[in-house]
Amino acid sequence: MTSLAPDVQTRLRAAFDARLGAAAATAGLPVRWPNTRGGPPPAAGAWLVPSPGPMEAAIAGTGGHAALTGRQTVEAVAPPGTGMAALDAAADVVLAAFPPGAALEAGGGVVAGLTGLSRAALALDADGARLTLAVFWRIDGA
Repeated sequence: MTSLAPDVQTRLRAAFDARLGAAAATAGLPVRWPNTRGGPPPAAGAWLVPSPGPMEAAIAGTGGHAALTGRQTVEAVAPPGTGMAALDAAADVVLAAFPPGAALEAGGGVVAGLTGLSRAALALDADGARLTLAVFWRIDGA
């Protein structure tokens, strides 16, 4: 595999969304899925918003070995006055769902290793607070 083919992209995204949805449901955390109609966001507490774009990817190779690496972002969002505890709890749900070292089985022989998670700076505005999280992954032998 020399690029992130559309079928691999679709499989990875479906596997990511399924795992995120299951973890959020278990924690009672709402998810606002991209490109879907939904009601208004919760009046209190946090919710998750996965990035609507494709899973970002790049090919890295050294010494004849290539790997496909990438990331998928999720925002933890809360209305004004909610406080950091709700955002931290939402971030913990994402971390628990995608721990570094775990595998993300995408079907068709595609297995992405989860390599890390980052928390970006907190953004505050009149609409509330947003904490951007990025899940990093790698497919060896790409």
